Amino acid sequence: MISIDVIENDGLSALLEEYEQALSHIKAPPFHIEMLYSYSKYLSRLFKSIDPTTIRALKERIEYNNELERNLQQHGNEVESLGDNNSKLILLRIAELLIRENCKAQRLFEIVAQNIEQQVPTWLVANNDNIEFIQENAKSNNSNYIHTIRYSQIGKFFKSNAQEEFSVIDISLDGYNDFLKYYNCDFTVRILLYPPEYEAYESYQRKYQTELETELTSAFREEFTGLKYQAISNTITEKKLSTTIQGIVDSAQQYREEGDFKAIKENPELETPEAMLYIVEYEDTEQFWDELDSSEYVFNEQNKLIRINRIKPGDRIRVYSERLNVSLFDIAAEEDEETFNLIECYSDLWHNVLQEYYPSNNIKADELYTQLKKQGLSVQPTTLQNYLDKKVRFPMRKSDLEAIVKLTKNEKLEKNIEELLKHKRIYNGVMIALGRNLKEEICRYLQTKELGDILQGTFTVEMLNNFIETSMPLRTVKNIITRIITEQE
Repeated sequence: MISIDVIENDGLSALLEEYEQALSHIKAPPFHIEMLYSYSKYLSRLFKSIDPTTIRALKERIEYNNELERNLQQHGNEVESLGDNNSKLILLRIAELLIRENCKAQRLFEIVAQNIEQQVPTWLVANNDNIEFIQENAKSNNSNYIHTIRYSQIGKFFKSNAQEEFSVIDISLDGYNDFLKYYNCDFTVRILLYPPEYEAYESYQRKYQTELETELTSAFREEFTGLKYQAISNTITEKKLSTTIQGIVDSAQQYREEGDFKAIKENPELETPEAMLYIVEYEDTEQFWDELDSSEYVFNEQNKLIRINRIKPGDRIRVYSERLNVSLFDIAAEEDEETFNLIECYSDLWHNVLQEYYPSNNIKADELYTQLKKQGLSVQPTTLQNYLDKKVRFPMRKSDLEAIVKLTKNEKLEKNIEELLKHKRIYNGVMIALGRNLKEEICRYLQTKELGDILQGTFTVEMLNNFIETSMPLRTVKNIITRIITEQE
């Protein structure tokens, strides 16, 4: 069951009207731009984010995004010709307003305060964008009644707490898949939504009602039950969605169909077209730095996991060593040998095709990179070299595999691409889960000196202490440089 809190804000409503007008303006001649797909993803993430740090990072990415400019140039137009209908500038103003006023966070913590006063156990559904911000605020309330829970844990949580009384709150609804999960559960989930998100929610309701009525009035059901369902006329009113709302709905639908729903629900970084890298320089180690993706977590001086975008100069941190990923794969392979044999098989397939292509065509790695870029490759030359050296089992993005398929035209690779993508998703899902669990075990070990289940099978105490001090030493951050990488780079 679902209960909705609609978060109203006059300033936001006014900006959204401007944004819708700008999208309508660029559909008409001479622009001919039907949709700005990355803008829909960013707007959706802005609505779902309550941590000012995350919203500022999204704002920086929007500034670098060039989808609008590219589309304008295709028809010989310039940004200046848009006048007040510049959707990018309006989207940036929306981000600024959400940083400044943050209405959804205010409403969330009002509810939290009420539940604490009434001693109601409260579980807040959190993803990587918000979990630390929520935990910090919950801790500041000094209450044992407030907890965070990840989306992937909700089903198990509901089953194990069937007889308990508690409050569950989510701050977003990611598409029809999310709607069905909450609508059909036995508990009431309270969801905080901005008006555009609520319009999307109403569209999911209409879709559900239509599907239900279609099933109830089907000939098969009548034959099977012997009962004829009398449809109630005019109960479902179709409504044309605005370009803004349709973009949000389509964005959620897209990644649900790609099979990555749970992963993106927990880590929205996977959905975003631009990648943000954090280049961390350390004091007293001029020749050493770390280059970390924005979704990465590090250990702070208190031995707690903290996301890289919350680190600042002067902090002392340990960085998770990728050398542990080898151990992770071995652990996972022991659990399901057949599946991981197939993962190795499909990993070898694309690697071998790529390795054989460029020498057989008398080209060098730099020319191979240029040709792959023309087919849509999104990564840097150093990453391509990692592909050639088999240092990664699969490319991060589906589009990078598709670029390899287009360039090589290898029949075996083309024939097996769907199975390859399937096993890529299985591998990523398992490794993300194991990686998170292993980091949490290391975090507990640093705090309590107790070995968890994964660590016990890999390390003795002496080995782990040595590994941490040599491969994950505590360093003081001197400087942090952020860098945006777009799909076109």
